[in-house]
Formats: sequence, C-alpha cells, structure tokens
Amino acid sequence: MPRKRIRRSRVEYTLTGDFAEGLDRFKRASGLSWADIARLLGTSTLNLWRWRKRGVRPNAHHLLALQDLADSMDLGRLLPTARVRK
Repeated sequence: MPRKRIRRSRVEYTLTGDFAEGLDRFKRASGLSWADIARLLGTSTLNLWRWRKRGVRPNAHHLLALQDLADSMDLGRLLPTARVRK
C-alpha cells in the first residue's frame, strides 16, 4: 500500500515593531550572552546575527521559543509581537 503524503501548512506571520531592536533590548535586560540565547533557543549565533543585522525573520518555532524564554524571565514586553497571517 502506498504511503500517504502528509502536507503541512506553513505558518506565516508578521512582526509588529522592530524585531532586531527588540532582540537587542532583550539581550541587554536578560544579562545573557548571544551564545546563551542561541543555545536556549536551539539555534546558532549565526542565525541570531542574521535576525539582527540582515533582517531575516526567525521561523515560527524559534520565535515561539524566544517568546517563551522572554516570558519566563518576565521580559516578554521587550519583544515585538507576532500576528499569524491567515
């Protein structure tokens, strides 16, 4: 019997506010290094640099992980919010 292919819809979102600026504010307020933040998010410092300097948007998984980390440190207000596009 042939395997059924599972199609996953891609989550698209828009960020309100300046994400790079919010990420810098979060880093300063948290006292974490870029390497610590990358490790906690499950990504690389190169990706963090791309998000900050190149304007690349993080994927939904990393964005949610960042928001969870910020909320756990009571710093969620420093990050811009994301709105899911439908």
